[in-house]
Amino acid sequence: MRAEEYGQIPVPEFQKSALLNGMEIIFLSGVQDRVHFLVAIKNGAAFDPATKWGVTYLTSKMLLEGLENQAGESFLENLRQLDAELDFLVHWDAISFFGTSSTQRALDVLNLLGEMVVRPRFEEDTFQRLRAELVQELQEENNHPGHQTQTLFLKELFQANPYSHSIRGTPRTLKNLTLADIKIQYRKLFIPNQVQLAFHYDEDREQALNSLGRGWGRWIKSRPLPFTFRRAERPDSSRILLLDSPGENGLIRMGGLSVEMGSRDHYALKVFENYLTLSLPEIARSTVSETQIRASVELANRMMPGYWQLNLEAPANHLVSYVKKILDFMDNLKKAPLDSVRFEEAKRLTYQEIIDSLSQPFPRLDLLFKTNLYNLGVNFISHYGTRLKRLTPESLGLIVSKYVSPETYLLLVSGPADTLRPELDKLGRVEVIQTEKPF
Repeated sequence: MRAEEYGQIPVPEFQKSALLNGMEIIFLSGVQDRVHFLVAIKNGAAFDPATKWGVTYLTSKMLLEGLENQAGESFLENLRQLDAELDFLVHWDAISFFGTSSTQRALDVLNLLGEMVVRPRFEEDTFQRLRAELVQELQEENNHPGHQTQTLFLKELFQANPYSHSIRGTPRTLKNLTLADIKIQYRKLFIPNQVQLAFHYDEDREQALNSLGRGWGRWIKSRPLPFTFRRAERPDSSRILLLDSPGENGLIRMGGLSVEMGSRDHYALKVFENYLTLSLPEIARSTVSETQIRASVELANRMMPGYWQLNLEAPANHLVSYVKKILDFMDNLKKAPLDSVRFEEAKRLTYQEIIDSLSQPFPRLDLLFKTNLYNLGVNFISHYGTRLKRLTPESLGLIVSKYVSPETYLLLVSGPADTLRPELDKLGRVEVIQTEKPF
């Protein structure tokens, strides 16, 4: 793709209205076989109290699976009877309920969803059941190195920042919860002036707004909680952590802090995410058979600075060799120009990702919501290509070297300590980490 082809991206046409309680309702055109909808709350798990991690997640789950009436019918069963699907997702910065319905029953489904969110029934027996199920789920996951290492990686990287904790909590923090905690968290986070309801709808929109206003409009406005959390601090030096785990294979989590979504450097780091992904096969071939390695790259930017992360699973006796190659790669970012062909491909992939998001109903709704959540404005979409067009290999290298450095990375290695420790000691001081059971 040539630079001149990174043109302005058309923003999906939408109509925005607001209820008197501050809740926003957004209509988009383009209904296909079914109506897609998203209810998004601009509060998330970052507001979990320190000893009650998982309370936002469990509150959201109780809304979805709580009882709707004394007959014992759940909202999910009511929705299935209306030929609708519904799920939820909790992030650190937001909570989302999303699903589909037939065009004919769309307003019925959205009004039922309003009943669920605006007038929830928090029952003690439902709370006890869902909490026990979640504790059991987490206890089983804690036996897997992948879950252990990701939990420890975020804990060590973010320290006192809320992003350090698990969104679903831990068995220990979940057992601290009571039904009163659920009700308190609901009142703090679920307020209409922090909510957007967006859906594709080509029927009479004035009638739809009146219908939705009768249910959702009874929700009482409240003052939002201030987002005044302590930001994570960039380390002055690198850290190497070793988690002793038997087996022939080992696993690494390597990374560092990135930027907030509103940063101008966000675009460059998205390109770097793809650039590093494209580079992994070449690095692997110089170390061990590519078929023996599973690797991925992740960039997570949020309200506060998120993280970049390289994930790798490989034979334990080759892990440290791969780490050395990655460190050389990071060091070369400051010394040598980026591969121009790979850079252009990474930029093309980054551009294509946002184009693909806009072509699909749920990602399109989510992207529009995030422009509001992170105060980006819709120009974030329309000018995305323009900003990518201005990015050069030289400017990318300078930006990335601020966040990806062989001097300030966090490396968490899980595998047999007897095999890994001697080679890791050559890279720097190694801290042996003991896992807690349960987390």
